[in-house]
Amino acid sequence: MRFGIALLCGLAVFAVSVQVAFAHAEPALVKPGNESVLTSPPSEVSITMSQEMFDDGKGGNDIDVRDATGKEVTAVAAVLDRNDRTRLSVPLPTTLTPGKYTVKWKTLSADDGDAAQGELRFTYDPNGTANPGTEELRPDVLGGDEGPDDSSAPVTIESPDDGVTWVLVAAVGLGMFVLGAGGTFLLVQKKT
Repeated sequence: MRFGIALLCGLAVFAVSVQVAFAHAEPALVKPGNESVLTSPPSEVSITMSQEMFDDGKGGNDIDVRDATGKEVTAVAAVLDRNDRTRLSVPLPTTLTPGKYTVKWKTLSADDGDAAQGELRFTYDPNGTANPGTEELRPDVLGGDEGPDDSSAPVTIESPDDGVTWVLVAAVGLGMFVLGAGGTFLLVQKKT
């Protein structure tokens, strides 16, 4: 009986570890919304991530906004909110011209140290029809029950890690230890 409880506890720890290993600080709430159409220029781009970000002081968390030609329009680095380390923002110039813009973001997770990056898009068209796009990309993180709204274009999220993260290695090691300990326990019990 004790072995079964220990095995279940070990497997639960293993499952949580694997879940953390695949978690990245990715956009949960974005303003302006992904694929939005704005009739007036936004003053900033702000992204609330799904987890806190690690401030490495080396630009591990950043937002670059580029126009349709690929030219960067942001003049300063993004700022990590000291009171809410899930929020990253960057001011936009007041001279923003009408057109399509790509928001390139990158993060460094405080939970597991993993980096992630991706893209969002918005259009500034003073003569267009306003459309907020998709602002809540991860309502499950924000307290909702559903995933992202599939009616808009998908958000690109990439993980620059090509290898296996240290957390995944630790989780697999822990799982093997728990299963090995269980097997050893059964062998000892069988011999007695």
